[in-house]
Amino acid sequence: MQGTEAIRRGSGGALAGLAAVALLAGAAGPPPDTPRPGQGQPDGERLVASLGCGACHDGVPEAEDIRRVSPAMGPGAAPLAPAYVFHYMADPQTIRPDIAPARMPRYDLTERERLALALFVTNERELRGVDDAFLAARERHPDTDRAEGRTLFQTLNCAGCHAHPEVAPRRTAPDLSFQGSRVLADWMAEYLSGPVTIRPSGPVPGLGGQMPDFRLESAEVNAITVYLMGLSASTIAAWDPADLSAFSMEKAQALLRDRWSCLGCHQLGDDGGRIGPRLDGIVHRLQPGYVRSLIEEPAHVAAGIVMPGSLEQPDRLDLVASYLLRREAAWLGSDPVPGMPALPEAAVPPAGEALYLSRCAPCHGVDGAGDGFNAPFMPVAPVAHSDSAAMSLRPDDTLYDGIHAGGWILGKSHRMPAFGKSLDHGQIRSLVAYIRTLCNCRGPAWSRDGRRP
Repeated sequence: MQGTEAIRRGSGGALAGLAAVALLAGAAGPPPDTPRPGQGQPDGERLVASLGCGACHDGVPEAEDIRRVSPAMGPGAAPLAPAYVFHYMADPQTIRPDIAPARMPRYDLTERERLALALFVTNERELRGVDDAFLAARERHPDTDRAEGRTLFQTLNCAGCHAHPEVAPRRTAPDLSFQGSRVLADWMAEYLSGPVTIRPSGPVPGLGGQMPDFRLESAEVNAITVYLMGLSASTIAAWDPADLSAFSMEKAQALLRDRWSCLGCHQLGDDGGRIGPRLDGIVHRLQPGYVRSLIEEPAHVAAGIVMPGSLEQPDRLDLVASYLLRREAAWLGSDPVPGMPALPEAAVPPAGEALYLSRCAPCHGVDGAGDGFNAPFMPVAPVAHSDSAAMSLRPDDTLYDGIHAGGWILGKSHRMPAFGKSLDHGQIRSLVAYIRTLCNCRGPAWSRDGRRP
């Protein structure tokens, strides 16, 4: 194995070495008369700004501080030695203390992922400065290429801090503007100290993503926790879960298991989907008022959420919310979905396609083949919307009803949620029309009136 300096320099000379040393920690510091990142702000807010939390999250300061000190990547940027990127991403260390508290966080990446990223962010046409470990990794993963690295660069939202001409930054994580009304302070501090997976398919379902570990010191954890818990929303009212009898607990459990669609997306015990957060132990993580508000009107408390609003009666919502908050279970986070392919993200897709990718594709598949990443966790195989023979037997109104009221209304799986409270008439009709493009078929002749939806 070559020495560290040789790995950094590669055969590209001192320029590649200097760029590699600056990798992910700032290519050049701010000029002497430029304020340090976040200067003059309260400690918690300053840390959030300097660490670049606003690159992924809404509701906190923008990520301009971190973008100013993070090196650009890709064509036109300073060259990087691929072996150095490969090794550095295994355990990023602080290289430039002068830009503190900004730092490169640690991601839990596999060898293949580190290799793919190294291939993507390296600007050289030929791989230079490689070492034995890098070459051995390439031999173990011969099909890994730059395209795979580009997908990972996008999935992790690296472009939120590092400018790259091929990848645009995007918001991939929850809005923090009301975090104090959403989570519990003790959980927030514990999570910041050691992040774990909450949403197994990523903050944006099917697009993956990962909360990095900034290896915060206890004082930093406390400062950020105090700041975030001070961000609240008056629209989320306090609410106390009811004390439930054994019969009521059983009733709520039966509703979740046999009637409602919650377990189509959420895991409870060993059952349920892998789209949303696990429901076990939420009493240790979430504020009761947030839980109650979320299951009734998700869009009112979390803008852009794909979770549909509930059509159930308020007393039943009270019952299930109380059950989840009274159920004895530890909060353990979620296991990421293994081998989950990222769903495509078109820039400005037609309404029907965009809705299908976000609401339907996790179970029914990107091409409607019934092979979405969440399908293996369902007790009944999702309908294949690309099956022309089967779909041509279903009138458009039947498809509409299933989307609006859920699978149970058609005698199908109750795990298929009802979107009637979250999508308007035009949106549901656009979904029906898009499903017709997937099957390349129309409904039975008797059901048509000469117009397409």
